Amino acid sequence: MLELVGRVVVYSVAGCPHCLAAKKTLRDHGIPVIDVPVDRFPAVRTWLHEKTGKTSVPQIFFNEEYVGGNDSLQRAVKDEETWGRLLTEVQQNPAKEDALIIPHPSEATDAQSNETVFTCEIDPISEVVEEIRASGLLQSHRTSLFSSPKMAFSGYDFVQWMVEAKKMNESEAVKVGSELLQKKYILPVKDNIENFFSKSDVFYSLNEGNESCALNSGAIDSCVIEDAGQLAEALRKLVLRLYSDHISTDGRKVDYVSIKASEEFQHYQSLARQLQRAPVEKLDQDGLKAFFINVYNALVIHATVQNGPATNWLTRLKFFDRMCYIIGGRNYSLTDIENGVLRANRRGVVQLFPPFGKSDPRRKMSLIQVDPRIHFALNCGARSCPPVKTFSAENINEELQLATNSYLEGDDALKVESDGDRSHIHLSSLLRWYRHDFGDNQEEVLRWTARNAGRGEKAKALQEALETGKWKDETKLYYMVLRR
Repeated sequence: MLELVGRVVVYSVAGCPHCLAAKKTLRDHGIPVIDVPVDRFPAVRTWLHEKTGKTSVPQIFFNEEYVGGNDSLQRAVKDEETWGRLLTEVQQNPAKEDALIIPHPSEATDAQSNETVFTCEIDPISEVVEEIRASGLLQSHRTSLFSSPKMAFSGYDFVQWMVEAKKMNESEAVKVGSELLQKKYILPVKDNIENFFSKSDVFYSLNEGNESCALNSGAIDSCVIEDAGQLAEALRKLVLRLYSDHISTDGRKVDYVSIKASEEFQHYQSLARQLQRAPVEKLDQDGLKAFFINVYNALVIHATVQNGPATNWLTRLKFFDRMCYIIGGRNYSLTDIENGVLRANRRGVVQLFPPFGKSDPRRKMSLIQVDPRIHFALNCGARSCPPVKTFSAENINEELQLATNSYLEGDDALKVESDGDRSHIHLSSLLRWYRHDFGDNQEEVLRWTARNAGRGEKAKALQEALETGKWKDETKLYYMVLRR
């Protein structure tokens, strides 16, 4: 290691591939690094944004000289004059103590103690489910020429069984059945049927979670699930920790095989199965947004661990259409979550129709309107995707804006170049694939981008180009399955 009079500081977050790449580059050049994880020091994140005008990480300093992110560091390393000047600065000059915030470790937010934890408290009413299995209620029923529910029971038969077996009156039996239905221990055989326990032609089945495509299928613990949002946050944070623990030191590879073999992944799978009974219908619009973003991002990693990364356009298309979770008793693929829920049931780029038809019960989960910022919060594992984050209903707007600003700071998302006559604007293809989420025409998309690109030089250059009218959109549109 080089002996430094000054210091090199990297502001980072756990599991960030670009942060890991930057720190490896510095280590490979023999440079000791002071690493400040801003996710554990919230006050530092605010200060860093004010200092640099950036919300993304890493942000790198050689003493007081601001280098920038990982891309800027890699360019500096290749430029002999710039690299020599930076090394001279930290080898010969001490750092000014108050120039940067270097917090004491005791000030850190303890990630483990503050992590959202889902604790399984056994639900007393789950005993009724076991009794139903042993009762003989579950049978095949011929209801019409085209309908023959299997392993089901009618509402009427359930009530009569409860009256005889539990020695309760009919109103008490109906109350128990309603609770089983509300908590999704049982599901109506036909969609849009809810609480009709007095009828002999309305059938219910146990929520066994045996859908073949769902990665969280299988028997679940009979836990009390009060807060779907808390469950999704716990799920997301657990899979992020797995991801962080198994990413290479240069940030380029994730050891999915080791993740799959780990005990913690077995715990993750057990937690994911709890989504089968998640009460998503209780969530408001912000809650739905945070819940489904967290679940989508967790499902992407789960699917990659289970099946390996997609390797071509066909496997990518199948990946997003087929990888799914059972959520609240219904199947949701990645495509369903993105286009059906988060994009307010809008047709995807390669879809002829919206994901949810008029009679689809999942349509109740669709957001009322599209928040374009959700695109920068969804993680697909590709290099051009937004940073991985966890979202909460309480802070969803702030968190989405942070994700949006961070994404648009990258040159692969937004670049503005001038030839002296006019500005040439390069946008991520993401903003073209979903352009109707951002505006009705090309200029509206660019104006939305300018409003949400932060306060850096690129945002100013884009705003100036739009004001003068001297601009050309150079965005190249690639086939969408390369992204999602």
